[in-house]
Amino acid sequence: MAATRRTRSRKSGALPEFETVLPKTRRAQVAETIRSFVLGGKIQPGTQLIESRLASSLGVSRSSIREAIWELIDQGLLVNRPYAGTFVVSLDEKTMRDLFSLRGAIERHCFTELWPYRNDAFRREFEARHEALAQAIHDGRQDEIVAAEMAFHSHPYQFVDNQTLLDVWEQLSNKVQLGFAMTQGFSRNVEFIENSRRFLDAALGEDLNEMLMEIDRHLAIGIHDIRRLMSGKGENTKISA
Repeated sequence: MAATRRTRSRKSGALPEFETVLPKTRRAQVAETIRSFVLGGKIQPGTQLIESRLASSLGVSRSSIREAIWELIDQGLLVNRPYAGTFVVSLDEKTMRDLFSLRGAIERHCFTELWPYRNDAFRREFEARHEALAQAIHDGRQDEIVAAEMAFHSHPYQFVDNQTLLDVWEQLSNKVQLGFAMTQGFSRNVEFIENSRRFLDAALGEDLNEMLMEIDRHLAIGIHDIRRLMSGKGENTKISA
């Protein structure tokens, strides 16, 4: 008998009194804008962020910029260097190897757990997300490629019935997306689409061991791209917006 997808049980109960939800604060809007630029690759790792230029570009006060920057520092996307300024975090090769090693471990666990529960809905959604990624690459829409790549790789975690696993993936997501953004300039091409298709085919196939080996192969390609990037890395630049 085919395995049936599990669903989480929900307990009913009285809800507390909520305060009226207010519109996003200016700080939150600024933080979201900067975050999207960083994770979308529009602001590169190592770039210095200058408060006055950001304030002028976004049409907000420097205090709003400062508050947003501290929020993004807390999220691990920015780093403050005493007497130097604030920079988009740079991910060196060791950090990326460590990240990919951890990602490989949780991804293997994720697919092992979800394997018996894959169904038509899982397959259709995975196919659709791959098609969206391929289309963004074909169209050269740089601002959409990273988001589409993240959505593609997030699907198994969103499908599997394991909230802890999803929480871990979401905690890693900023650095994973930053890694995508770092390498998209030279590795998002037809060969990349073919590699993603190979990953998808393994994920929709019948052999779990083949899928686990494909995860290792896919991440090894990512490490190779990072090494290529590091070997040709230039000097940090200041944002000039």
